[in-house]
Amino acid sequence: MSAPLPEDRSTLGRAKARLGRHVQWAREGGIGRLIEEDNLDPRTRAKAALARRAWVKANPVVPGGARAVFVVGVQRSGTNMLTSGLDAMPEVEVHNENDKKVFERFQLKSHQVVLDTVAASPHQVVLFKPICDSHDTDKLLDLFGGAANPARALWAYRAVDDRVRSAVTKFGDINQQVMARIAKEGIRDGDIRGPREVPERSEDTSWGGWQTGGMTPEVLEAVRSCDPASLDANSGAALFWWARNSLYFTTGLDTRADVMPVSYDQVVADPRGTLERVCRFAGLPYRPEVSAHVDSRAAARGHKAPLDLDPRVRTLTDELGARLDAAAADFQVS
Repeated sequence: MSAPLPEDRSTLGRAKARLGRHVQWAREGGIGRLIEEDNLDPRTRAKAALARRAWVKANPVVPGGARAVFVVGVQRSGTNMLTSGLDAMPEVEVHNENDKKVFERFQLKSHQVVLDTVAASPHQVVLFKPICDSHDTDKLLDLFGGAANPARALWAYRAVDDRVRSAVTKFGDINQQVMARIAKEGIRDGDIRGPREVPERSEDTSWGGWQTGGMTPEVLEAVRSCDPASLDANSGAALFWWARNSLYFTTGLDTRADVMPVSYDQVVADPRGTLERVCRFAGLPYRPEVSAHVDSRAAARGHKAPLDLDPRVRTLTDELGARLDAAAADFQVS
């Protein structure tokens, strides 16, 4: 029997599950990798805090002049790698999804909290990682439409097979359970949106709030056509990858110059070149520290055969993967 979904657990149940996952991850990947992923090393955090204080003292910025940058996409797609690189820069104030001042259960508390955080910052850039709010990327950007430094977003994506391996290793069949439940229960009216519609952010935290956020009826129909209740964990995770990455196109982010698609595989293949472009896009100077942590990941990765995904899911993911790669290749950083 599958474990309950996180949304179905009590606060204590979620805490116990999170502790259990951390213990498992430490056993499988080593305590060092767990510390790296969750930014738990007190030495690294203290060093970064000191560097930020020194930068603020040497480079006074009038509060309200910072640029907001959002790292979005799908979980296990390289968002930690991007955030960790930019976190090495003293000009950047980082708010990861476990920051309880800005996030609650990995979702932004409100858009007003985002505005207030940026307005109060003495830094050059305020970086947020609202992965569960990725369907609201366009609205988050539009919050700063009249700002002197308009906001930017980095849509991180990863080849479906590698993302699925990572997600299933970390979370088991959770993605498959989520897709099966979406197929069964459908989309709440407040979650449906068309290609250019931007609904108000819902404060409803009941099941499906973020997993179905921004999902169009066409995407729901495609999900149901794959019969997710019958899929294994890998195909269910691949279908989740497809549904959430589809938001890049269905919400019109592909037409915006303020949203940069960033391929995990390109970062690994060319850390300096790719992250130099990321820094330029965010309005930051590039420093070697931004890409220093990527090389070890690249060396550890070897070629793996494609997963045996359900043919219906494979067709969807291959098509979307090609569209994402083309968008990343064509994106021009001004």
